[in-house]
Amino acid sequence: MNKPLIPVTEAISQIAEAMSLTATEPVRLADANGRILAEDTFAILNNPPADQSAMDGFAIRGDDLNSIPIKLRLIGESAAGAPWPHKLEQGTAIRISTGANMPEGADSIIIQENTRLIPDHDNADYVDILEAVERGKFIRRKGQDFSKDDLLIGAGTTLDGRMIGLLAAGGHETLIVRQKPVIAIASTGSELVEPGQQSYDTLNPAQIISSNTIMIAHMVSDMGASAVTLPPIADQDGALDLALAQISEADLLILTGGASVGKHDLVSAKMKDKDSLTFWRIAMRPGKPMIFGQIETASGLTTFLGLPGNPVSSGVCTLIFVRAAINAMLGRVSALTPRKAVLATAVPENDEREEYMRGTVSHDSKLGQDIFTPLISQDSGKLMDFAHANALMIRPAHSAEMAEGTLVDVIILNHD
Repeated sequence: MNKPLIPVTEAISQIAEAMSLTATEPVRLADANGRILAEDTFAILNNPPADQSAMDGFAIRGDDLNSIPIKLRLIGESAAGAPWPHKLEQGTAIRISTGANMPEGADSIIIQENTRLIPDHDNADYVDILEAVERGKFIRRKGQDFSKDDLLIGAGTTLDGRMIGLLAAGGHETLIVRQKPVIAIASTGSELVEPGQQSYDTLNPAQIISSNTIMIAHMVSDMGASAVTLPPIADQDGALDLALAQISEADLLILTGGASVGKHDLVSAKMKDKDSLTFWRIAMRPGKPMIFGQIETASGLTTFLGLPGNPVSSGVCTLIFVRAAINAMLGRVSALTPRKAVLATAVPENDEREEYMRGTVSHDSKLGQDIFTPLISQDSGKLMDFAHANALMIRPAHSAEMAEGTLVDVIILNHD
């Protein structure tokens, strides 16, 4: 089991390759927010379905504007949903509303502000056109937004309200999406007490509140998966096997704690020298004692990640490795997608482990650049700092000292 530490990128690649795409299912538009589109989706119709006015005003024939001002006979109206059904003849105009279909024969829109009505003149209404207009101006052409069979949204896209609105306009009522991966989550440790399980006044100094399971459950939910949580697993003979026997039909199992080499680290002990172990220990900080492989559950061998019990290490590993697994199952890119920021303070040289430093990114409008400020302490026991950080800076393994102003890679966390 004492294999060399493997790089983060290699670990991500091995995790992604081991995961299978989830099945597809149809969902109604009302239930599609946050779901992952499983197939390229094309327009069923044109938008707009016909040439339409982009302004309130009057539809005319451009050939009638031989001189300005000019008086045209007003013969009808085209409103949104109630188009004028006749051809527009020479010397006539119709009132038209924004979004209304253009009548046959009309090729120009005169906006309302550039006209003057002459009511009931010679038993007919007229409109004075006071300013000329470029032919075709203020007209939205048929299919100007998109045409039938145009690609609207590509497979692998996470749907939001704007995209769902586009797909609705494109004629779709239901969409084919990836089923949410089911992630089973449990934390190991006899010291753990579930939130609210007992009066906090009665906790002894050896007990701590279990935060990993609920934290990871919400994180994987934000990543597009469904979380199933189990109570804490005590460091006792048979406790882990009993818990594993309760897990069925999970696409991925996450166990936190017990991944190191101590006497009570039951997860690593169970996996030691097993063929189902893919790797153990990552060249990263925090999160070195992480396990990936398969473990026996009620449904047979189940893919699992054994994360460190330290909540910050567990959270960072979730952001990097659990996200990669979920993305692979949903057909999304699994590789990290950092962006650049300028380092606000100097950072010392690094050892053989790639470090994911917690900090904050802010935008300097004068420089036109994002600025990354590392937290003063990078202690992996400080959950408060992790919760309030909005970015992780990737400090490469064996990197030299980084001076203030160095361009660095950062991963933006989902903070408003």
